[in-house]
Amino acid sequence: MQKQLTRIFSAGFALVWGWVFLNSVLRWQHNGLAALAAGAVLGAVLFALARFALPLLDQLPRRRFRLLLGAVLAVYGLVLGWLGFLLAEVPIMDMSTVLQSLPDFLDDGVPQVWGAYYVICNNNLGLALLLTGWYKLVGLFGITPDTEAGIYAGTVLNVLAIWLAVLLVCLLARRILHHNSGVALAFVLCAGFLPFVLWAPCFYSDTLSLPFGLLVLLCWNYYRSEKRRPVRIALLAAMGAAAFVGYAVKGSVAVMVLALVIQLFLEKKPRQALAGALVLVLVFVGLNAGYKAWQHGGLLDFSVEDEIGFPIELWFAYGSTGDGDYNDPLCQAAKELPTMADRRQMLREFIIEQYSSRGPLEQLDFMTRKAVITWGDGMYDAQEFLATPLKSNWTHRFILEGQPGYMPMVYYCQAYQFLLMGLVLTGAVGAVRRARPGTLTLARVSVFGLMLFLSFWETKARYSFNFTPLLILLATATLWRLARQRRIGRKD
Repeated sequence: MQKQLTRIFSAGFALVWGWVFLNSVLRWQHNGLAALAAGAVLGAVLFALARFALPLLDQLPRRRFRLLLGAVLAVYGLVLGWLGFLLAEVPIMDMSTVLQSLPDFLDDGVPQVWGAYYVICNNNLGLALLLTGWYKLVGLFGITPDTEAGIYAGTVLNVLAIWLAVLLVCLLARRILHHNSGVALAFVLCAGFLPFVLWAPCFYSDTLSLPFGLLVLLCWNYYRSEKRRPVRIALLAAMGAAAFVGYAVKGSVAVMVLALVIQLFLEKKPRQALAGALVLVLVFVGLNAGYKAWQHGGLLDFSVEDEIGFPIELWFAYGSTGDGDYNDPLCQAAKELPTMADRRQMLREFIIEQYSSRGPLEQLDFMTRKAVITWGDGMYDAQEFLATPLKSNWTHRFILEGQPGYMPMVYYCQAYQFLLMGLVLTGAVGAVRRARPGTLTLARVSVFGLMLFLSFWETKARYSFNFTPLLILLATATLWRLARQRRIGRKD
């Protein structure tokens, strides 16, 4: 039964992902077929590397390989930091607002001036608290967030988060593929993923939440092979805690809790799955309840919420019309209403009207357009955050629109995105035949959960960025399997 359910899910995932992949190629604003061809060339190069060169690393003792990988990761981190400093930007939009609010937190721990912002945009409170902790640390060296040095300090934290995500992808590749060549391939795919570089100076929730989903996957991988009951319970609690912290920084990480519950029932007997799900959910819900109680206990003044707050329906309303992006007329219309109840009622009526006005084929086209925006953009909207350079230098010949290197960079990013999407699709098709649930299945369930959520939520390409390490992990496993012409072991 569990294998059948896994097979059904894998087939459904392959169909949905394949449809989004096809439309991403056909609907790309430039020449999608040319980018697809370039992605195929990149894939051929990586296949040759994985087939002929990387297997030589399997002859190295594991300890020696670890030392080699550690040195390579250190160099990668230094290069990432150097490029992050060169690409440093003047913070804009909500990123700028959060940065401006940090002196409030650092002063007495209470955002007195900016409290109303965090009542409205409560989702950014976790980000602000994370950054507050970081700036308390760098404040020991006289660095404050409202200076140029403060911007560079934020970049350092961001680079560390991206570097940690790459390290975790490599650790998962070790646990899943069991070969030096698989770990090396994972690193190569991460190193070739240019958005990690482009997002290096943007210390926002999309990047700072990167490691937490991977921590959930890593804990799951240990959990499924662990026999000791106390350790299994501790790992379940760790998964719930990692998911909660990730959720506090970027709300989309919460979909991994549901993915874990589904995965428990795909792999374990019903009674064991139910007990595991109970531990997991209780930890997540308990931490979130404590977090909310702390906010209402004096951190924020929620008495102004009825006057200035927005209900969650606003973001679902954004996602129900146009291209699913932010809609200023809709936001202003909601602002003009006097209470939260009035706004909620208006927005619910708007959402119902939008969906009821479309037929089935129109709805399919609408959700396809949204999915292409979210998953088919190889830049992940990085260009929005890279348009205000802190200091101009050679990197801006590539990242600024109209400069000579801009379009080659765009095509490279898009070709790489199509390469990843194609490998993820190939892996899903292969999973239909194997029908063996494991860590890779959890990654697919998590990605599918985010796809489903973002089908109704506000749409932006960067909203899927914190799940890109999962795509890279899935792509690595597929390419390694194809190159080695062998199945991945059962402990995947």
